[in-house]
Amino acid sequence: MSAPEELVDIVSRDDEVVATVPRSVMRAEHLPHRASYIVVLDGRGRVLVEVRTLSKDYAPGQFDACVGGVVQAGEDPLVSAGRELYEEIGVKPETVHLQYLGKQVIPYQKRSESFVMAYLFLAQGDFISVRQKSEVSGIMLLSREELQRLKDSCTYDSMIAYNEALHRALEQGYLKQ
Repeated sequence: MSAPEELVDIVSRDDEVVATVPRSVMRAEHLPHRASYIVVLDGRGRVLVEVRTLSKDYAPGQFDACVGGVVQAGEDPLVSAGRELYEEIGVKPETVHLQYLGKQVIPYQKRSESFVMAYLFLAQGDFISVRQKSEVSGIMLLSREELQRLKDSCTYDSMIAYNEALHRALEQGYLKQ
């Protein structure tokens, strides 16, 4: 017997839950949902960038400027961020400084009527990462400048989330220029 499909909360632009559906329905119908986006910086300020596996249901093979993923139905976004850090790169959330930076609506690239309610985080610290082979083909540590040169190879939403999280982290004093 297979495991039940993951459920996802569908949200309004005010971030209120309006329905709960299987993840496959959310993807097929491009429904608005919550997702965590964590900009991960090592002790030297390098950005952890993931290479998505070719089996991903969204943007296979592209780079991700953020660690993260879909928030499961009823899941707290902070819990989601910690779960994603551990699942995708093997970093326990208690081993890095994880800072919540707020929310942002990110419109779907080709469907302006739909969106992702992005919960933005910054994780800083020295860590050893271990990729989850089913989701992450590779991991790179890049300078901010190197990442900007690769932006066209990154997922649309992760670059928007990365830029906004970086802006907020600088503005709130968590990072220096």
